[in-house]
Amino acid sequence: IQQVVEQIRTSLEENIKLKPGYYWEYGGQFENLQNAVRTLSIVIPIALMLILLLLFFAFRSVIYSLVVFSTVPLSLIGGVVALWLRGLPFSISAGVGFIALFGVAVLNGILMINHFNDLRKEKTYTMCTNRIIAKGCPHLLRPVFLTGLVASLGFVPMAVATSAGAEVQRPLATVVIGGLIVSTVLTLIVIPVFYRLVNVIAHLWGRKKHRARLGRKAGMTCMLLLAAVSVSAVTPQKAITLDEAVEIALQNHPRLKMASAEIERSRAARGEVWDGGNTSFSYSWGQLNGEYKKDNELAVEQSLGSLLTPFYKNALVNAQVTTGTHYRDMVKKEIVAEVKRAWVYYQYAFHLYHLYGAQEELALKLRESGDLRYQQGDIDQTERNMIATLAAELHTRSLQAREEMELASCRFAWACYAGEQVVPNDSSLAVLPLSLQDRMLSAPHLNYFASQVQEKKSQLRIERSKFFPEFSLGYVRQKIASLNGLNSWMVGVSFPILFFPQRSRSKQAKVNLQIAQWEADQNRVQLNNKVEELYRRVRQQQESLDYYAKAALKEADALQESALMKFKESEINITEFVQSLNASRDIRRNYIETVYAYNVSVLEIELYTE
Repeated sequence: IQQVVEQIRTSLEENIKLKPGYYWEYGGQFENLQNAVRTLSIVIPIALMLILLLLFFAFRSVIYSLVVFSTVPLSLIGGVVALWLRGLPFSISAGVGFIALFGVAVLNGILMINHFNDLRKEKTYTMCTNRIIAKGCPHLLRPVFLTGLVASLGFVPMAVATSAGAEVQRPLATVVIGGLIVSTVLTLIVIPVFYRLVNVIAHLWGRKKHRARLGRKAGMTCMLLLAAVSVSAVTPQKAITLDEAVEIALQNHPRLKMASAEIERSRAARGEVWDGGNTSFSYSWGQLNGEYKKDNELAVEQSLGSLLTPFYKNALVNAQVTTGTHYRDMVKKEIVAEVKRAWVYYQYAFHLYHLYGAQEELALKLRESGDLRYQQGDIDQTERNMIATLAAELHTRSLQAREEMELASCRFAWACYAGEQVVPNDSSLAVLPLSLQDRMLSAPHLNYFASQVQEKKSQLRIERSKFFPEFSLGYVRQKIASLNGLNSWMVGVSFPILFFPQRSRSKQAKVNLQIAQWEADQNRVQLNNKVEELYRRVRQQQESLDYYAKAALKEADALQESALMKFKESEINITEFVQSLNASRDIRRNYIETVYAYNVSVLEIELYTE
């Protein structure tokens, strides 16, 4: 009809000239068609907008809504091709068919996107996009094909109708059937492709934002590193100085409390210095010394023991108190050394984690650069795998260093025996000062060795004092027959006539004294050798520290900068670049380990010397 009207309009304009104010009008079916076209030009955009709006509310995502909406132009292609193959014009019924086609086509897209998202969320660890598509597409073949097949078969009778009204039904059915066939096939290809592109772009954008965020925070990394890895979200940690840590440990450490309790127990032994034994009471009645059986006698006897033994026992108690005091001084020094070792261990773990964290960040950037170069064909798969292996190794070591740092934090809190979580307030890698001149051995250790010998001497004197006589004192009151008030006193002396057991105990005490003297001499020699060995080790470590400070660290920085620059300019291959990075990192790690070993040796020297 449109073509006929166009021919009529052209013929009238060429052959007939109307007067001003007159014009031609075309009615009938053409007028109805014009009204329908104007209606469809409003309805179809509104329908498309409604579909897009519903998709947005369904997914809560503009990106996924547009991906599903991509099925609309796919179905439009099939509908137009079907009309063209059957030679049918675009009509009102064809426009209605397109509206119905858009709704059915969108269902397939919704079905596929929902299934992909469900696969992404079904496990604790999210699958990658390629894995999701590979697993989801075979599962979606049947539901997608059935959705399109059911709608297409339902319109087949209308597409082949020849009865009254068939000119209205055929365009509608043709559009739906053709559009669904093409849309169903293309949807299974296009939707997975768009889904992967969307997620890849989102991933790349996220990585770009992450790199930008890391760049903005690079200046604050050192200050926030302690809080990021060691501050608990539930229990806040308190930063304390070394002097505060030592004071807390000396107040709360159970070893020091036990040492003080040992001294009090030794002092409490003064009450048993003199031990005269039990007092003896006896009462007798009957015929004792008289004619009648009415006599009685009351006797009381008390042993006084040896006069020398209490004196030597008191000397033993004094020696035990002295030994306990020297032992407590040793424990104090050991506690201080333990806290300081935990302090330097925390500094060591902190800088080791910082080293691997910086190296890991560099490796990630290199991995992205390696992937780009591989895609551009600058490097092969082997070189790409070397960079990936380096990044994975540094990531693993960074995790291990993080665990070691957390362990160092716990170890410091354990050494302090604090009632709350505490961490050092200084994380700098400081080298402890020490004079390499010979120092005196630790007085608490030497005094403790000598006091142990003095204890054995006191025990020997106690055993020898038991050869001396022991005295006893008694009182007797008697009544014999008619005589009353027969009182008497008695004093006794006892000698160890069978002296063999006591002689054996004295010999044992003498041997114990000799053993104690040998042990004391051996301990003094071992302590002196230990200190001498520590001084030699410290001198070696000091030479290593001087080497790192003067040359090695600067060489490591220069080596890394040179390797990075040459790698950017493609002047070295991947193997040489990785070797350079490993060498630079090993130098820094060895320096951190050397500082820690040196500090531990210095603390041991402080423990065993004055």
